[in-house]
Amino acid sequence: MTLRDELLRTGQPGSEGARFLYRTVRLVAVAHHFPSPEGGHWWSDSAVEEVAHDFLGEERRLRDVLVRSVDDRSFLRLLDGAVLNFLRDLARRTDLGKLILRVKEILRDEPDFEAAEGYPGRWRLADGASEPSTAPPGALTSAIAGAQIGVQNWSSERRDAPLADRPSFIRLMTCVLTAAAGSLTADDLTRALTSRLDHRRTALTTSLDVLEQVSEPAPAAANPATRTIVELHAADIFATLSDRERIVLSDPEATVRDLARRLGLGKSQADTIRHRLFERLRREFADDQDAGQVISRLCEFCDLWLRGRTEVESATSDD
Repeated sequence: MTLRDELLRTGQPGSEGARFLYRTVRLVAVAHHFPSPEGGHWWSDSAVEEVAHDFLGEERRLRDVLVRSVDDRSFLRLLDGAVLNFLRDLARRTDLGKLILRVKEILRDEPDFEAAEGYPGRWRLADGASEPSTAPPGALTSAIAGAQIGVQNWSSERRDAPLADRPSFIRLMTCVLTAAAGSLTADDLTRALTSRLDHRRTALTTSLDVLEQVSEPAPAAANPATRTIVELHAADIFATLSDRERIVLSDPEATVRDLARRLGLGKSQADTIRHRLFERLRREFADDQDAGQVISRLCEFCDLWLRGRTEVESATSDD
């Protein structure tokens, strides 16, 4: 009996289904380079089981897979996607939490910042206004749009490199609080900083989030009219991409190191190009029901383009 059969009959995975889910979690986590809950990239049996049980605890995810699947094959494909999105959500919460802790540390230690008098949990510039800020989030992010960010050299394989050096953090936080014209919580301040600091340490930075909302295509999606629309949409977007953006989409899950090598840029520059491109695509496909198909075809276009370009360059170099 397959996992899908077990769920349809009993609503819960049996022993065989549980083992299959453990295997799926391990394969997806390792394939997408997610860190283990225990630290590092080695996924022990206990780490796999912990994540699998947490996944089952969010019943909507497995229920959604079951409802949208039409057979065992589609169920397995959707389950892989659901586990991937669950791991990405876990990573988001973990990475944002680390950034919040860093911001709180600087708020406490640096004389540029003070706790807002009369407003517990809020922070202000030294001698600034304590009243809660009424500035919209857009005004806070705009305040740091052009700020310079420095990153120190980092060689440790056990600890994550800092997102920015301490002077950069202080500079960004000062700009945000100045624009706030009042006090902010550490969480609000951190969320404003994420517009310039990519806190997502894991495969989050190398995946198109828009794919999280893509469901199993309905049978109608296979008709010629739909295929034509998908093809044209992907071609239209492909025509607007720069060469660098096409290289990014030829392998959207490449590591930053590999991407930088392919683009001939520094890692921070390569990551910035990819981040901006993915943000653009998220906006482009925000309400598009065919997003998954179009993106898949777009990536195929970019891969074919890059292969053709590489072959031409190789032939030229042989001459």
